[in-house]
Amino acid sequence: MTDSFEELREIIQTGGSLPADLSHFSEACHRRLLDALGVGSPYAPAAGDIACLVRHVLRREDEDLKGGMSQSIKVPRTPPYPLEREIWQRCGIKVLREEPDYFLISAQAWKPEWLDFSDQYPPDKPAFDETPRRNYDPVPGDPFLDLLGLKDYQSVGQREAIRAVLTAPQGSTLTINLPTGSGKSLCAQLPALLKSRTSGVSVVVVPTTALAIDQERALEPFINHPTAYYGDDSEEGKERREGIRQRIRQGTQRIIFTSPESLIDSLAPSVYEAAKLGMLRYFVIDEAHMVEQWGDEFRPAFQELPGLRRALLRLTSFNTLLLTATLTESCLDTLETLFSQPGSFQVISAVQLRPEPSYWFSWCRSEQERRERLLEAVYHLPRPLIIYATEREDVFDWSGELSRVGFKRYAMMTGESTAQERSQLIKNWHERRVDIVVATSAFGLGVDQADVRAVIHACVPETIDRFYQEVGRGGRDGKAAVSLTLYTSNDQKVAKSLKKSTITIDRGFERWQSMFYRKEIAPDRKFRVPINAPPSMKEGDIDMYNKKSRKWNIHTLTLMSRAGLIEVNWEDPPIKTNFDSEESYLKAFEHYQNHRIINIINEYHLSKDSWETQIDPIRLQRQDLSYQKLQLMKEALWTKPQRCLSEIFAEAYTISVSEKLSPRKPIIVARACGGCAFCRKRGVKPFPGIMPAPLPVWQHPDFFVGGELQRLLAEEKLLLIFYESVEAKKWERQRNKLLRWLIAQGIHNVVTPQELHSIFKKEANRVTDAFIFFFEDEKYQPIKMPRLPTLIVHSQKFPLPQIYLKNSTSQAPHIILLPVSTPDPSRDDRRLIDIFPGRSFRFEPFCTEIGI
Repeated sequence: MTDSFEELREIIQTGGSLPADLSHFSEACHRRLLDALGVGSPYAPAAGDIACLVRHVLRREDEDLKGGMSQSIKVPRTPPYPLEREIWQRCGIKVLREEPDYFLISAQAWKPEWLDFSDQYPPDKPAFDETPRRNYDPVPGDPFLDLLGLKDYQSVGQREAIRAVLTAPQGSTLTINLPTGSGKSLCAQLPALLKSRTSGVSVVVVPTTALAIDQERALEPFINHPTAYYGDDSEEGKERREGIRQRIRQGTQRIIFTSPESLIDSLAPSVYEAAKLGMLRYFVIDEAHMVEQWGDEFRPAFQELPGLRRALLRLTSFNTLLLTATLTESCLDTLETLFSQPGSFQVISAVQLRPEPSYWFSWCRSEQERRERLLEAVYHLPRPLIIYATEREDVFDWSGELSRVGFKRYAMMTGESTAQERSQLIKNWHERRVDIVVATSAFGLGVDQADVRAVIHACVPETIDRFYQEVGRGGRDGKAAVSLTLYTSNDQKVAKSLKKSTITIDRGFERWQSMFYRKEIAPDRKFRVPINAPPSMKEGDIDMYNKKSRKWNIHTLTLMSRAGLIEVNWEDPPIKTNFDSEESYLKAFEHYQNHRIINIINEYHLSKDSWETQIDPIRLQRQDLSYQKLQLMKEALWTKPQRCLSEIFAEAYTISVSEKLSPRKPIIVARACGGCAFCRKRGVKPFPGIMPAPLPVWQHPDFFVGGELQRLLAEEKLLLIFYESVEAKKWERQRNKLLRWLIAQGIHNVVTPQELHSIFKKEANRVTDAFIFFFEDEKYQPIKMPRLPTLIVHSQKFPLPQIYLKNSTSQAPHIILLPVSTPDPSRDDRRLIDIFPGRSFRFEPFCTEIGI
């Protein structure tokens, strides 16, 4: 029995007042029910909301008892509880006794006849049980995690990714491919804050306002000013945005979360100014797969980011980070094409499929049947819950159905929701005022709501990517969740119609001619072309200056850039102080917004033959990829599947060896399945994959070695420091001083016995602006360590490994601190100090030499 169930039951049965402090109710479903009972208008629950939350409590308790007697509760027949037994029964609750003033009720497992194997495997069982599905544990952290109040990394993948970010060569690009829930966002947030402790800003581009707001919320305890920049025309919103722009120019903003549209528009002047002053630290794209997925469709600003980045790199050097949990081969090709220059491009990947969701699919003969099944699912499945639809109109329709049957604790989100609506929804979602969100794919992207227990698709996503991403918003806490897809024959037609629209060769060629005809001469033999030019000079096109036409023009330039005909660049935005009036500045800024700088790469860019030979293959390839992703989605719907769903996902996300742009290692996907039709039919239990532990990706990371240490190394790469047996406190003080001195001289890797980690981490944090990576001496494997200057502290618990004395894999120096009595690892009848031919010192003279 869960810890607080008896107390909760007593509160419900006696109608007692709610405790002022609910913190001791450890079960999330208990807190959610009590919150609902205690809230007033406008968030007061309906009877159906309360019935479903009570069902969640009872089913959670039944599953916690692992087959014991089903639990029951006496519920009053007074609002907000249901007054009639029909509402309870609709929620899968059995009325054991009915009295004038109460019902005695218990909950039953959900076993719908329209889901195969549901009698043997009730779909709601693992989710109510909160069965742990994730199999990776936190790993010991490095000292700099203290900056965000953390002690451990969430996963080995997160640890290696953050270390890769911090050791990346200046000007490089790193793609980080980690599964949802393994701590991907921290891979940008932590380095950005580390690199801006004195000044600077990192720009994090996010695809949705909801994600910007959510990331701002996560950093609020550590940054005392707004970090999310989004459209808000209220006076408060205008002041907020102006404050962010001012702090960027001053170098005090530290980190900013914004959309690509805002970055290339109103934020551009401030970011350019920061770059000119050398204060731009990182250029980050979160959910970077959206550059391909949305950039190719209705968000062309995503594919304008590479040009803006190139322009900023001409002003200052910074590193680029591309974060994603769903990296396909075509997506990686796109990212490498767009972001691989001018520095090196690498990928760090630890791909494990999501083990939390169990997958259920049901074909519905009609919309009416789908409506009935969806409402049945909503009555029975745990909270919180998300319902996804494809079209905005469908979101309103399903929300109307929830309202019609008596639910109140739901909210809607579409691509047209205002910033205020999104912000309020996320706040209510986190504060447990909303149990159900009905949304298009814009909702949930990267939003950290860990305990979503069910995701329902009332549609067929147009790609396997979109399906996997949306399902992945359930079970982010590592516990079991339910994925239910309800589809009709018409949905597959809708999905097919949503495949990426591709501009034709003829139309694209016309658009390029129209833009180039209106060109202006720019410096350095470049051209300035208008992206608001009409598609052609034809009668029906000449007056077409709308936003949609502008998007197609940008898409045309992107295609040409990918094909190697042109390079898209940016120029510095106009500076307000250079203009005599507001009117002249606004006119110049509008001109800036409506033009792009073009560098001609292929002199035959105006040849139709060049378009057909260089652009058409790219168009056709993207059409083929879109078709393949839809076919994988269709296969997932098969009523008689031929393989586990994890194999379909693995096919989508496995990346093969490639030499297309640069040598690329394969990315292998660790399969996992929380339950699918194929596995249930064969009695295969849910299984997690094992997260791969990636190796360091940088062969030649940037590092600094102080002049004093260089002098003492005397061009050697290995230095031994032997210490005598000394009085403990004096030895420890000197040892700690030496550690701090070595860190200041450029040491980044520290290998010590486990018992010294806490002491050394505390000392490491006393050195400002240092980032130190810790390793256990018993697990010393140089191949798994960044190739950086290293300190090894050897104890006498075990013999000195020969590998300590070999430093052939790295050009970085290694310093070993060890007892003077340490035997020669090749002959234990002699001391190492007596025969070591390289650079060595005794501890006391070394300390005297460096002045500590």
